[in-house]
Amino acid sequence: MSSTYRPKNDQGSETSTHLLFMSRIERAHDEQGIMNLGKNCTFCNRLDFLPFHCEFCKGTFCAAHRTLEVHKCIGRPQKKASSVGSDKFQNGPTAASLFPDREKRQKALEALLKSVDLGNWNTNSTPMMKLTKFLHLQKLKRESKKSMAIFGRSANKTPSLTAEIAQIKKSAKGPNSVSIQDRIYFWVLFVNRNEEDMDKISVEKERKGVWVLKQWSIGRALDSIAETLSIINKNNNTQQSEERLNLFKVEKDVPALLGASTKISGTVMNGATLYLVKGPM
Repeated sequence: MSSTYRPKNDQGSETSTHLLFMSRIERAHDEQGIMNLGKNCTFCNRLDFLPFHCEFCKGTFCAAHRTLEVHKCIGRPQKKASSVGSDKFQNGPTAASLFPDREKRQKALEALLKSVDLGNWNTNSTPMMKLTKFLHLQKLKRESKKSMAIFGRSANKTPSLTAEIAQIKKSAKGPNSVSIQDRIYFWVLFVNRNEEDMDKISVEKERKGVWVLKQWSIGRALDSIAETLSIINKNNNTQQSEERLNLFKVEKDVPALLGASTKISGTVMNGATLYLVKGPM
């Protein structure tokens, strides 16, 4: 039988007991398969199903406390900032106050994760989780824009598919050897930032229009995309999975990995948006 944990002194008792409690919670979560996506925020202890890992202080945080300023990161690069300004920021409006349906959204995310076919991909893969978190941030941004309608600002309307294809064609690039009638046009967004900076990605500004041959496989199309966008591609000459490029499409906010041997014509529509993410699957 394990002995009861006892702190060495009264002053550190509360802190030590809290740390032991957190340790047990984290250990229990690690044993729950796909639900190990849920972690308690180091800052507020709130359960988040898409937690963010800080690369500086190594803590795990919810969406409301993922930035360095909000969780008062102790490992962040040194910057000149007054404590008064920090306290003022901390006492200001939080992300939770701007999104009152946070709990409802977390339940929806949990249901979404359970609905994904786990046989098609590794749930712990870096590219899959990175893209899932990015899509979650984009969803928060969309909801924020909708809330601006309250203050007299209307959200941008989603363009029609015809208008989207026309927009892509204006700036699209690809191999000149592919005839116009045999081309398929789509957007490609290279998600290539760490978790701290993913919210800074501007989809409209950073996505690139490309075309490929309709008859190509996903693998051949990926090689062409990388060449067109001047992205380093080591898929064909490396054993290091961390350097591999992966191509995803998204349906109803759920990312799906595109298999290398799959024909692009039956998988990707004209005007679609594909996501390029590096890492092991």
